[in-house]
Amino acid sequence: MPNYTPKQIVPGDDLQLFVSDNNTYRSLAYATSHQLSISADVADTNSKDHGQWKGNEVNKLGWEITSDNLMAAEEHAFLFDAMVAKTPIEVVFCPKAEAANVIVADGDAEHYTPTTTAGKHQYRGTAYITSLNANAPSGEKATYSVTLTGTGALSHVVVEEQPGE
Repeated sequence: MPNYTPKQIVPGDDLQLFVSDNNTYRSLAYATSHQLSISADVADTNSKDHGQWKGNEVNKLGWEITSDNLMAAEEHAFLFDAMVAKTPIEVVFCPKAEAANVIVADGDAEHYTPTTTAGKHQYRGTAYITSLNANAPSGEKATYSVTLTGTGALSHVVVEEQPGE
C-alpha cells in the first residue's frame, strides 16, 4: 500500500470496510462502494437575543456505514444471520493491508486486513445491521447493499508505530 502524504487524496479502492467474525476482522467480499455517514442532532436554542440568525447546539451524534457489494452467498448469509440474531458487529473502516507474502488476485479478499501502518487513520465502532437488500437483475450479476447503524461512539484512531519498526 502506498504511503500517503498528509494532504494527498486517498484512492477509494484503498479504503475497505472490515467486520469482526469470531474476533478476526475480514473485509466484506466484492465491495463496489462504501459510505460512512456521521450526523448530529441539534437542539434549538433560539431566543429573542439571537436576532435574525438561529441558535442551535449539538445534542447527540450518530453514524452509519453502508456497503454495496457483488453477491457472494456466504457473505450475504453471514450478514443475514447477524441481522436476524440482532447481534452487534464490530466494524473498522480504513485503508486495507495485504497479508505478508500474498499477492491478492481478483476474489482473494480474505487476504485483506485493516492497516497496521503507523500514521494511517481508522474509524472503529459497534453497529447493528439495520438494512440488508439483495438485487438480482436479469442478465447481470446479483448485488446486495447493507447498512450498519452505529451504537455508541465511532472512534477515530491513528495507527501508532509498533515496537521494533
